[in-house]
Formats: sequence, structure tokens, C-alpha cells
Amino acid sequence: MKIWEVARKPRVVVTADIPATAVRAMLRDNEEPIAVIVNNEKEMKLVGYVTWREIIQITSHYSHLRAKDIALDWPVAYKDDDIETVVKRMEEEKVYAVPVVDSPDNPVVIGVASIADIVRGLMAAGFEPIAETVAEVMTTEDLEEYITYQDERVNKVWSDIVYHGKLGKVVVRSKEEPIPVGIISLREFVATGRWFFHRESERGLKSIAKVKTIMLRGAPVATPETPIQYVAKIMVENDFPILPVIDEETGKIIGVITIFDVARAYLEGAKPGRVKPAKKAALPIEVKPEERVTYATTQQVLQQVLVARPPVESLVGLSAAGIARAELPAVTINDTVEHARRMMLRYRTNYLLVVDEKGQIVGVVSKWSMLRAIGLKGPIWKRRVHDRYFIDYIMDTEIPRVKPDDSIEKVALMMAQSKAEVAIVEDEKGQPIGFITKDDIVEAYAQYMRGRARVENIMTPGRIGIVHPHHSLYHAVKKMQTFYLDALTVYDGSQILGVVSANRLPFVAYEDAVTGIKSRRLIWVRKLVRGAARKGRYVKVTPLLVLDAMVPLRNVYVKTSDDVVKAIELMKQHNVDGIPVVDEEGKVVGVVTKTDIIRELARTARLRIERGETVKVEERKAKPPEAK
Repeated sequence: MKIWEVARKPRVVVTADIPATAVRAMLRDNEEPIAVIVNNEKEMKLVGYVTWREIIQITSHYSHLRAKDIALDWPVAYKDDDIETVVKRMEEEKVYAVPVVDSPDNPVVIGVASIADIVRGLMAAGFEPIAETVAEVMTTEDLEEYITYQDERVNKVWSDIVYHGKLGKVVVRSKEEPIPVGIISLREFVATGRWFFHRESERGLKSIAKVKTIMLRGAPVATPETPIQYVAKIMVENDFPILPVIDEETGKIIGVITIFDVARAYLEGAKPGRVKPAKKAALPIEVKPEERVTYATTQQVLQQVLVARPPVESLVGLSAAGIARAELPAVTINDTVEHARRMMLRYRTNYLLVVDEKGQIVGVVSKWSMLRAIGLKGPIWKRRVHDRYFIDYIMDTEIPRVKPDDSIEKVALMMAQSKAEVAIVEDEKGQPIGFITKDDIVEAYAQYMRGRARVENIMTPGRIGIVHPHHSLYHAVKKMQTFYLDALTVYDGSQILGVVSANRLPFVAYEDAVTGIKSRRLIWVRKLVRGAARKGRYVKVTPLLVLDAMVPLRNVYVKTSDDVVKAIELMKQHNVDGIPVVDEEGKVVGVVTKTDIIRELARTARLRIERGETVKVEERKAKPPEAK
């Protein structure tokens, strides 16, 4: 394969006399690791080039240097060079990216190629890595040279990167506990302005920044068993030049894998003396045909239950005004998703209103919309400034509007039809006078409907509500979204292990939840509940399984014949949105969730509407719900 096949158009092209600080700004703004210096933009003859490493040698905000003063003229790649030759040349010279020119006699720039571009090109062309696992190519020699600490001054890391050719370093918790907590690379130096030493400035610097101020928090990690394809995908998509390799039992660093190690895995194979580990990485099991998710209409979702019963015609007897709360926490449309996440944690709420500059309600952010945001961007979105996503990107705008005397059954129907988590109660002038959340309706149901329904009469049919612990989390979330469920039972064929609960998922971030990739490669893992298996606060470069995100619930379940209110009480006790269900013989038959209760009330409202009856009540008032 030739280098021209992976070369791409340069995003930063400059002339020799442009200020070096201007080049730095262009590289930062374009997230580009190389700036090509040409004689003019018409002829495009190479004069030199500047990479991230040269740029960070400008250690103040002001500099008299020009692009030509810091430029490199070697190595370069010629369009007919083999990829293997270029990679070897780049590794020897410790360069991350090079310009690609026509020939030595005709140095016209035809593109640029970073080592990440080369690996990306190999993957796109269908090349399989010769070395299949991280263990076969990872770097273990002189490991301390690749490690730094949060409180270390950045000038030491800067020196290793500039003078010793390191592409980056792994930030660990401490010498005594070498667990990765972040990485610091050329990108982090270029992207921030908090590391300058002011070497060219007349003013001194009172204190030099520490590593923790500019590092990428949340270290992506691999294990020796991790397949090279997973590591390669993460590194090229995020321009990570280095990743820590950990012992999965202790979480401690045992090596690093660089982007050059990944290229070697594709082009040369294992390092001398390295063998493939006997243990294999945990990958998602195949979803059986009968377990695959198929599209279901809203009508189908509303009607399906485990055991049908005669339609319930009587109402709970509560109006929307009777259960509405006076206020909900709010964020503005210009706030970031990360700010919304912090607000949910601070106020212990599953729901936030979104208001515009005039104070008008324009949307709602729920745990589900938070989940979608994390799903689309993975955990990296909250740690890179340029990836900040705002509320309008993820908020739900289809908010049911109800009248004070509407029954909670009608509110539930409107929520079910729009798959909303919040309804707004409006007066005759259309002004908001209260808010109803899904939890408020469930609380009211528990208060007034004890003994009125069995679990089997409201729960979704069995196989839909069950997932295996080694199914991909994508498969689980797809089920939840399609069938309007906010929890699933995790069952391995012999025992119930726990539940996947929507209200807990936003704090286990994962990549591409809704874009169709069926295995997870990037996870922000955290300990979910007291007593659960200890998990490091780092990012795993492995597929995300149901097991990674479930809430353990040993010996916690309800029977099909149990009162629905018993299930609600267990949900509240364990802070989950659903409880596993077994039949009278102890066989696992599915899950009962909060949205099942919404569906049950919605069915009653639909029946009355179909008969032309008004779904309003005035008989009873519930106590105002507590803030959630």
C-alpha cells in the first residue's frame, strides 16, 4: 500500500513569514497536528512544515518567531513510498505527521499523513492486524518514562515530549497506587494556554501549571487481551497517541501502547518474544433471532401485557392539578450537557426544565435525553472544550400540555404517546401552573391503587424484558427505547443478577448508543451502588456489556401474582426503574417497570376516549409530591 492512498488534504497551509503564534492558533482551532509551509498557495511547493512538537516550543503568549524559524524539512513522504517505509521513517525521527510530496525533484504538496491517518487507512482498506492483541505489541520497557503524576509540573512533561520524542504520558493516581486517571499528550499542550513558561517574556511566571490542569481526564485503558482493532479505532478517532495498559484485577498500569505500536501490529506483527495471551477479552454474545429487536408501534406497545384482563374503566380519581408539583429545577438553552448532568446530581432529580433567554419553557432534559447525549459522543464530550454540547442538542421538545382537571390517566396517555417524562399543567390562558413527572404518577398510583392490579396484568411480555449479562449494552438500550421500558431484568439462565435501569445509565457513559454500532469501545465506568464490584474510574477500550452497567439486585424480585404496589415500593427502596418478575414456580418471566404503570393508566384513558367519554375528574386530591 502506498502513502498517497492514505494522504489527505492539509487543513493548515501557511507561508514562511507568518508568525509562529498564528500557526499555533490555526493548529489549535483546526485540531490539526501539522501545518504545511509552502512558497505560495498556487504552486504549493514545500518549504517546510511545523508539527505540534515544534509549536509547543513557543512557551509564551508572544513571540518574535516566524513559521520558517521553527520549521522542519525532514522527514517527508513521497507519494510512491510504501506505507511501511514512511512509518519506519516517522518512528526513527519521532514525528507524528509528515507532508506528502510528489517526488524529491518536484516537492509539490499533494497531502499530509499522520500516523493515525495511516492506521485509519489500513483499517478502511480491510487490512487485518498481524498481531491480534495488545499484549503482542505493547511497550513495557522503561515504563516509568511514560508515567507522570497529577501534581507534577508540566515543564517536566514538556521536556520529555520536546527533547526525548515522547508522544505523550499516562497520568496515574500516585506512585503507591499507579492507576491511570488521564493522559497528557501534544494535543493537550496545544489545546490549552495554561502551560506557558514565558521563556520569551520579560515578565516572570510565579508558578508553573501542574499536569492536572491540562491533562485529559478519564484515561482510556486497554488490557493485554484487548483486540488491536478496538484500540486502533479509539486511537485514530480521538487522536490518542498513547493509551495505558492495565491489569484488569488491580487496575494498575503494566504497560502502554502507542500509535506506533498499533501500526506495527498491522504491518509487522508481534514484537520479538511476545505471544498472544491465553485469556480472551470479554465480547458481547450473539443476540439470538428470537431476541432481536423489531419495530413496535405505539399502539402495540400500549396493548402488550403478560396476562390480559378485562379493561379497567374506573379512574384513580385524581386530577392533574392534584398531583402536580409547583416547580422543577431548570437550566437555560445555552447551558452545556455537562452542566445539566451536574444539576441532576446536585438536586437529585431525574428531570430538568429548559428555558430560553426570555424565561419561556422550551424543552425538558430527562435521564433518557442525558443518556442519548452521552451515547452519541461517548465520555470524551465532557472533557474537551471544543466538544461541548449544549442543551438544545439533546433536550426533548415534545412536552405534553394538560389541563388542571384532566385525569392522571389522560396525562399518562399523552406521556405514553410522546414517550415523554414530564407533562406541563397549564391554566386557561396557556400559562404553566405546575409540572407532572413520571415519578409523580407512579407515586400517586401507589397511594391509591393498592390491591387493584397484579404485576402480570401490567408488565410487558417476558422475553422482551430480559437480557443476558453478556449481551451488548447497545442491544439492551435498543430494547428499552423500542418497547418503552425503563428497565430490564439481567438473567444468565440460572439466576437473576440485577437490572439495567434508565435512571442509572447516564452515569455509565458509552459510545454510539443510538447510532447502530453493536459493541461498545469506550466506557466511563464508576461504582454504581454500595457493595457492587469495584470498578476503576477510567475508560475501558473494550466492548461494553450489560454486566458493566447493571444494578446488582440479588434475591430482589416480585411474583406475577403480587400487587403492583409491592413492585413500586421495591423500586423506591433500591432506586431503580424496574424490578425482576418470576412466576409461581420461580421461573423468570421478565420485568415490571415504571413505564408499565404509565401504560396501564394510558390504556384506561384510551378506552374512555374511544367511547367518546371525557377523561376528567374532580373527586380526589393527592398530596403534592416531594421534589425529586
